[in-house]
Amino acid sequence: MPRIPETEIERLKEEVSVERLVTASGVALKKTGKDLAGRCPFHEDDTASLIVTPEKNLWHCFGCGVALSTG
Repeated sequence: MPRIPETEIERLKEEVSVERLVTASGVALKKTGKDLAGRCPFHEDDTASLIVTPEKNLWHCFGCGVALSTG
């Protein structure tokens, strides 16, 4: 199976808003300081453990550990 070129992955990271992608998938986000918090769609989540950082265009779930990193 062909891999997606690294240049294309980097372009998508720069052009796609993680905040808009998360809300478009049905996750409600609430402002918490400079970040946004919501319930993680990847596991049963009773509290808002998914954190989106719009400034860095990243997200991380403190409940299950899944994340989007820049590296």
